[in-house]
This record gives sequence, C-alpha cells and structure tokens, in this order.
Amino acid sequence: MDADDEQPEVPDMSTEEPITSDVAEDPATPEENENIPVTENSGESSSASKMAMAEFIRASSEQLEGCEFSLLVVLQPDNVRHRVTVTAESTIGMLRKMLCTDLQLNSELVSFPDLHGLRDTDQNEDNLPLSVYGLPGGNAECTLEAYVARPPTTSDYIMPDRIQVQVYNARHNMGPARFHRETQTQQLVTRSLQTHRESGTQMSRRDLKLDESFDRHRLWRGFRARLYVFSIREQRRRVNTLAEIEAQENEAEDMSRQRREVSRRMHPNTVNDFEVLYNELEKWRQVECRKVREQRELDPSERQRALDAILSKETKLLQTIDRLKLTATEANRKQRIEAMLQFMARPKQWQMSDGGVKEVHTPFTVRAKELMDLYHGLRIPLSSVDERLDMLLHIKWTVQEFDCALTRELVELIDREADMLSRGRKEKSLEGLRKRLTNLFLQFIETPEFNPEAAALKHARANQ
Repeated sequence: MDADDEQPEVPDMSTEEPITSDVAEDPATPEENENIPVTENSGESSSASKMAMAEFIRASSEQLEGCEFSLLVVLQPDNVRHRVTVTAESTIGMLRKMLCTDLQLNSELVSFPDLHGLRDTDQNEDNLPLSVYGLPGGNAECTLEAYVARPPTTSDYIMPDRIQVQVYNARHNMGPARFHRETQTQQLVTRSLQTHRESGTQMSRRDLKLDESFDRHRLWRGFRARLYVFSIREQRRRVNTLAEIEAQENEAEDMSRQRREVSRRMHPNTVNDFEVLYNELEKWRQVECRKVREQRELDPSERQRALDAILSKETKLLQTIDRLKLTATEANRKQRIEAMLQFMARPKQWQMSDGGVKEVHTPFTVRAKELMDLYHGLRIPLSSVDERLDMLLHIKWTVQEFDCALTRELVELIDREADMLSRGRKEKSLEGLRKRLTNLFLQFIETPEFNPEAAALKHARANQ
C-alpha cells in the first residue's frame, strides 16, 4: 500500500485550476489565433511563443506582487507535512532552499513532480516564480506535493584484484635487536648557558682522593623521607581507626541507653524509675490541659468534658503505675531474699601463705546452704503429693531441733497442710497456708539462734 493511500486525500480548495502547458504556450484568444498566419518555419513560431510566455510571467508577477500566503508542502514518500509562508514572487529555488533549511534535507534530492508547466522555456526551473504555476489559488492556503529521493545504498564490497599487504616478523626480517639513543623519538638539542654561579662536579679517581665528610647521602635522605611519610600515614590510620571505634562505641552506648530508658518505663523497679513515670505523667497532664484552655471556640460544657476525659485517663495511668509498683515490690523482695540466702551460703575465703585464696565451707555455711535448699523446695509449685509431703517432713525434722513459739507454729502449719493434702483439697485453697508457712520459715532462717550465718548478715547490714 502506497503512502498516498494511507493518508486521506486533501481536497483542493482552490477555485481556479492550474494553468496547463497548452494555455501557457498559447495565451492569445481564439479570435487572435485565426488572424495569425500559419507558416512552415518552426523557428519563428517558437520565438513568438517564448515572447508571449515571458509577457505572461511578467503580467502574473505584477498582479500577485507582495501577496503572502501559506503553502502546505506534503513530502513523499513519508507523507510529511510542512507549512511555509511564501509570496507569489518566491521562486522554486527559494522554496526548495526553505524546505532544506527547515527539514535538514539535501537540495539535490527534493523535486516537485506536480509542477510541469514550463518545461520548454529557456529559463531555469529554480528561477520561475510560484505565480507561473497558478499559486496562490483562491484560498489563503495552498497545497503542494514534493518528492524526496532517497540516496542509493549498497552493501556490496568489491574485492581488489591484488591485496598489497606485507607482513614483517621483527625477529627474522628486521635483524638483531639494537639499542641506541639515536633510534629514540626524542630530539637532542645543545644550548649554552652562562649562570651567575659557577659550579662543577669532581669525580673520584684512583689517583685523586676527595673529602666526603660534607657529602649528602641521597639514598639515606630518601629512606628517612619515606620513613617519615610512613609514620605520618600510620599515625593517620591509627587516628582514623580510633575514631571509628569510638563512633561505634558511642552508637552502641546510645542504643543501650535508649533501651534502658524504654525498659525502665515499661518495667520500673527502683524509686527513681517510678519518679520518672510520675513526672512524665504530670507534664503530660499540664500540656493537655493547656491545649484545652487554648481552644477558644469551645464552650464551657465542652471544655469541662475535655478536662474530665484528661482526668479519667490520668486516673487510669496512675492505676497502671500502682500495679507496676506492686509487681516491682514483689520482684525486688524475691531478689533481696535470694541475695540474702546466697550471701549466707557462700563459702569462706581464706588467704593462703603463698598469696592465693582458698574457698572453705564451714559447718555454718553448710547449715545455711541446707536451709536455703529447703526454702527453695518449699516455694516450688506442687508437682506431686508425695514429693510435697517429703519436703514438709524434712522441714519438720529441721525445726523440731529447737523448741520455741516459732518452731511450734511451723510444726502446726506443716501438720495442717499434710492433713489437707491427704484429704485431697484443691491447690488453690492451700495458697494462704503455704504463703504463711513460707514467711515463718524465712523468719526461722533469719534468726541467728537457728542459723549462725544470719549473725554475719546482720553485722554486714549494720556496717552498711
């Protein structure tokens, strides 16, 4: 399918038809043609036709002089449309030059196949104005079709009859390798110069002894310079390494501090942690109340409801802090009791004559360790009734060695729990009894008469 078929045809809006070659060759009227005598001399007829055509060109140029119009040029075979503004006096050469300048084309490849009006005139086609071809028409815009020829391309390669290529082997054809300064690319130039200070260099010989005490050792100075540069590089590398290590430590410390701050707010344990929570809660309350007071568009009832909501949220947060405080108190109590038992059961450290340290278990430390194990067994959740009865029996034998109100109460509680276990009571109903039994046994451990290491603990607390 041709490019002309792909694009819709542009209707010719001009009311006047282009002047054909017949009209151009014979502009005279039919009446005038009858009065012209017909001769057999073709030269005279041709000269008369040329004169008439020149007169017609001059008349049409004078008639359309200075009239600008828009010309739409359709370039084939790519169907490219380009619009230019020309006058009736513009020639074909000027139009071709304008197209080549705007579209970057070769002037030799652009032709106008629709313009065939004056092929038999002596004038060049590029020098003819557009008015000769009937342009412009009746409308302000005219259409002209141009053809852009494509340069011929060929992919054929013509092999020459003789390939004149000589291959040289440097080892076999060029002879042995030669080294000489004259074979280099540099140029040697000799210049004479008279300096302000004359100096020279005297080389040592076998018959001439020179003083070398003031000579500067070139290699030694280079070695010292390289050593100095190496020391500077090593110092710089060490500084950079220390800076990187310090940056990593600072980053790790910042992350650890951030985790500690989050942990002390999520799981507070000390008085300072709870003090931080109370202070932050108070700051939050003040900020929220100030925001409510700054909202002027709220009426008194809405402002009071907002303050009530803040108060309700503050109350819930205070209750949460109180629950955290109870949990922290219980955890701190367990930790304190465990630290106390470990302190009493630790072995004694004796200084030896050779400077070493020996750990020695005394009867008192062994007694403290046995009581610590019994306390841990008493706090272990119930695994089976037999194991629990066995643990209660060991504790009963331990406390029966002493006769006092505390030991008698302990024996009574142990017998009561054993009786309830034998009856198959639920574990939940025994929680209060076991808690009381654990606290009394802890008092038994903290008493110096029953546990001699408790005296050392009281002495350590007194020193603190």
